[in-house]
Amino acid sequence: MKKIFFFLFLFFSFVPLVFADSIKNLEVINGTLSRKFESTNNVYSVILDESEDSLKITYELNDPEAKVVFHDNEYIENGKNKMSLEVENTDGTKEIYTFYLEKEETTPVFNETILSNNVYEQKEIPFLSWYVGAVCFILIALSFKVVVLGFKKNKKCLKKKF
Repeated sequence: MKKIFFFLFLFFSFVPLVFADSIKNLEVINGTLSRKFESTNNVYSVILDESEDSLKITYELNDPEAKVVFHDNEYIENGKNKMSLEVENTDGTKEIYTFYLEKEETTPVFNETILSNNVYEQKEIPFLSWYVGAVCFILIALSFKVVVLGFKKNKKCLKKKF
């Protein structure tokens, strides 16, 4: 007989938690809810915008005189956080909605560039362009001699052998 009373006690203790629907409608203002809100579902995931420090929601209660208390909804940090919303109805039943918050730090694609009005003068090294030109001319002349004149000598050598 004690077992029956124990099971009835457990059943009637958890029925309001499982079948309670204290909130009719709920919307997240500054983030994205994992799925559409259902009054009988008490656990949700939310992705918060990076600039937000708390979860902002709008909700409609089934019992307009119910008390609503937010737990751990301040100073949300990057990473994973947990926030809960407790609704205590006038009939004494309580329901807790749990939100697992994920706040990711984004990195900018472009770094900020500071433009300045300072004009820097380019210092020219005297005769640098002349040296570069002379070196290029010598390299081209050597390449020409090796490639073009070298083939002519090799062709003459090959003809003499035959």
